[in-house]
Amino acid sequence: MKALSSVETLRKIREIEEQARKIIEDAESRSREILRKAEAEAEAIKAKASEKAKHRREKMIKETDALIQEKAAKIEKEAENQIKALREKASKNLEKAAERIVEEILGVKL
Repeated sequence: MKALSSVETLRKIREIEEQARKIIEDAESRSREILRKAEAEAEAIKAKASEKAKHRREKMIKETDALIQEKAAKIEKEAENQIKALREKASKNLEKAAERIVEEILGVKL
């Protein structure tokens, strides 16, 4: 092995330091790129989850609205049937009520 002069030794040390600096810069550049990609992927996942939640919420609102409309229609139909039944009952009792009023007023049994 040949002994290096101090100038050669310093030059070698500088070369090694330069190589180390380049390695560090490359590693930092790669880590920044990995971080940028990870952030972009995280943002895409977040956006996809948000869109999925939005669609799910819209679907639930539509289903709930349809259920409310169905129940409202059922209640309205029941109310119409009750009103119809009350009118029929009142119509049947109207003649009897009129006869009774006439009897009360005239004091005569019809």
